[in-house]
Amino acid sequence: MAMYEFQERVRYSETDERGRMTLLSVLNALQDCSTFHLKDVGLSVEELRKQGRSWLLSAWDIRILRLPELYESITIGTSPHSFHGILAHRNFWIKDSRECFLLRAESEWFSLDTERMRPARVKAEVLTPFGEMRDVLHLPELVRRILLPDQLHDGGSFPVMRQQIDSNHHVNNAQYIALSLELLQDSPEGFPAFSRGRIRAEYQKAARFGDLLCARYGERDGKRIVSIQNPEGEVFCNVEIGEDPEA
Repeated sequence: MAMYEFQERVRYSETDERGRMTLLSVLNALQDCSTFHLKDVGLSVEELRKQGRSWLLSAWDIRILRLPELYESITIGTSPHSFHGILAHRNFWIKDSRECFLLRAESEWFSLDTERMRPARVKAEVLTPFGEMRDVLHLPELVRRILLPDQLHDGGSFPVMRQQIDSNHHVNNAQYIALSLELLQDSPEGFPAFSRGRIRAEYQKAARFGDLLCARYGERDGKRIVSIQNPEGEVFCNVEIGEDPEA
């Protein structure tokens, strides 16, 4: 089962003051989709833990045409389409009731040996349950690296809270993007609330409970960029937000 989809109706708890799904809720839905997919092919979080393996997200490239609205019926889907060495690539999408794409995304993941705590080649028994790979969206090749502006402004610092931690015992990947959007909206420059466009994220280091997230932001080539670092300047995550030229 290389492709997986499930249906959902947008809940009030998932929306913002505009009645649209928050980006955090959207990212959580994509994450849930891949988790359900893994469970249904026999590779649940618990099963991978028994095998001493885990999948960690390395990068996002998300293209949003429109955010789903309250009560709207949507379909969330995913399809892994490439495994090479320690890396895997997955398509994600959200469609409306007319089967029109609201969101298309490419993602890069790496396989982690949780006993040795280092990247490990993808094992054959992990690939077999997916069957034949299928690249549903045929998006451009994902570019992981995000170039930072020459000048970055201080966006403040934030302690990691327990509610931001997931089963991998570090800050969930979606939290960095949500924090970046919040920071940009509250900045003196007054960036508008996000509703459509392209979001890229590059994950470098995992933040854990007790760490301090230091945010810095700026602009490069018309795109807004947030770099979330530790106090020593080591990057946890870089986020780039801009227009989608293909929209």
